[in-house]
Amino acid sequence: MAFIGVTLVAGCATGNTPEAKKANARKETQEALGSIYAQHPGAKKAVANSIAHVVCTGSNSYLFALSTGGGVCVLNEGGKSSYYRFATGGVGAGIGWKQVAFVQAFMKRDALQRFKESGYEGQAQAEASAKYKENDEQVSANQSVDVDGVKTYQVNLLGAAAQATVQGYKYWPTDFSEDFMQNKG
Repeated sequence: MAFIGVTLVAGCATGNTPEAKKANARKETQEALGSIYAQHPGAKKAVANSIAHVVCTGSNSYLFALSTGGGVCVLNEGGKSSYYRFATGGVGAGIGWKQVAFVQAFMKRDALQRFKESGYEGQAQAEASAKYKENDEQVSANQSVDVDGVKTYQVNLLGAAAQATVQGYKYWPTDFSEDFMQNKG
């Protein structure tokens, strides 16, 4: 249960108002995009050439045969931002927890429509990763994937995990007005 609690807290847009949550989501995803660009030189060009891109931050927990995770995303399309939550679940073998960030550059209009209309994505993952905040060193098979009009670049921001899983992702739009995460500070 501790893994699930950590999963729900990491990658959340904090704040007491929808506007504060949106500002924090933009800040968090922009910082993550910098990490992605540093580790994947091709990501910047893919984003620049895309019709839209979504940047997501969150966490994944792996406990034996199950994996869970979730976070927040900002979709940038034609200079406008819209906000999404995501949840992920999977089966396979794994143990650990990691905070992740990824960008998906939509190269085709139908790929963007699939994201916005269905909000589902599936993928197979196999990696061992570790990132330590103290010295900012990372050992990871950071992923980049180009599938059906979407270029995806992922990095491990913090944590350690070893897994071989089949993951499913569900994205849904939010305006943060009825968001389940609240900052009581």
